[in-house]
Amino acid sequence: KELTNKDYMTRVLKLLLTVLAAVLAIGCVQCPEELNGKRIGEPQFEEYAGVFRLYPAADLRCGDAPDGYTPCYITHYGRHGSRYVIDANQYEDVLNVLKTAAADDKLTPLGQSVYERYDEVYPLLKWREGELSRIGVEQHKLIAKRMYWSYPEIFRNNPRVEAITSMLSRTMMSMTSFCESLMEEDVKLDIHQEATIKNIRPLNPFTVQSELVPEDEKRYIKGTNTLWWESFSEFMHNTIKTEDFIARIFTDSAYAASVCKPLKFMRDLYYVAVHFHGTDQCDVSLADAFTEEEIKALWECDNAKYYMERGPGINPVYPSEQYGVYVLEDFIDRAVEDLAQDRPVVRLRFGHDGCMMVLYTVMGLPGWSDPAKDYSDIKNVWHNYNVPMASNVQMVFYRGRQPDDILVRLYINEKVQAMPFEPVGDCFYRWEDVLAGYTDVIKTGKEKLSSWK
Repeated sequence: KELTNKDYMTRVLKLLLTVLAAVLAIGCVQCPEELNGKRIGEPQFEEYAGVFRLYPAADLRCGDAPDGYTPCYITHYGRHGSRYVIDANQYEDVLNVLKTAAADDKLTPLGQSVYERYDEVYPLLKWREGELSRIGVEQHKLIAKRMYWSYPEIFRNNPRVEAITSMLSRTMMSMTSFCESLMEEDVKLDIHQEATIKNIRPLNPFTVQSELVPEDEKRYIKGTNTLWWESFSEFMHNTIKTEDFIARIFTDSAYAASVCKPLKFMRDLYYVAVHFHGTDQCDVSLADAFTEEEIKALWECDNAKYYMERGPGINPVYPSEQYGVYVLEDFIDRAVEDLAQDRPVVRLRFGHDGCMMVLYTVMGLPGWSDPAKDYSDIKNVWHNYNVPMASNVQMVFYRGRQPDDILVRLYINEKVQAMPFEPVGDCFYRWEDVLAGYTDVIKTGKEKLSSWK
């Protein structure tokens, strides 16, 4: 049947309106509010849990683009989610001390209660050291969903999603969980995942496989043989008071000293306790084994150790924090390549807490590059609890009406983060300034590492 001009125009108009509605929907999609303010797991200790803290709540960022700009690119680095303790000896050593003391009837009522609670859940912890927990999986799923719904302009425009991970099960599972969550929102997403040593340098420049740290320089970075360990150990013994803790757990302090090293046992129990909230089966708490002051002191020493290993350090003899330039270099180089593509790119990386700390330090971010006068001052300038389990950094790019008019905004744990450049509006920065500034940082950092003697 032939169409009249009126019918033809009506159909064309309806088609145009449908297309227009679809286009507008890309930028005006209704964000699912239930993703806001949500947190996975029941936290214990909070900041005093340090890097073992549960990932905090966050909100969607729909419509964060300044007028005249559209989100066009995301580049990201995420720490693995909540896990079991890395050192299996900590699980076993704590149990053996408590078990021996219980057999010798040397535990106080509180000590006996701590032992019974721990003994009950120990079989659920054994052999799982370093593994990602189900809580860790869900953390990344939630972060991925918020990323997807925060930037419909990118995810509904056929992006290429490139994901890489370090070669540990907890990071590989974190990557897989994140990508699976994105595909739950859009099964047609073009996602490429890689787990290979060839990507290790920008994910973990400290690992042996990266071949970046000379063998004779490793002792300057981490461990009891570092040049700063003796002074740190002295600070730790002066800061963490074991006497009241031992008296709270054991009936005889002399006996306690015969079955354990009090400071080591106290620290081991602390690390076991602050991991409980991130494991799958353990809804028990051992927090009552410590006073608030003891927990604070234990965190302060753990925080100081990270500052010496991955931060600016106190009178540092080795520029270990400069290894962060290899992570930063990947952010910068990949951004240059990805922004030149004819389709959006989302670049995901999955790695570790210390690598994020050195990245933040060389980036000159507030709270990560300040010098401390001494060990007791570190807690005032550096807070390792800002890199909790599943911590992430997202650098989001926004393109204006001209292809080369690009702004950048940085988010840490999905919260806006200032950068050391001249802002344009509320923490937006011109890409040309960020590119030039961090290119200089990378060059200087490599020179510091190569010229160290």
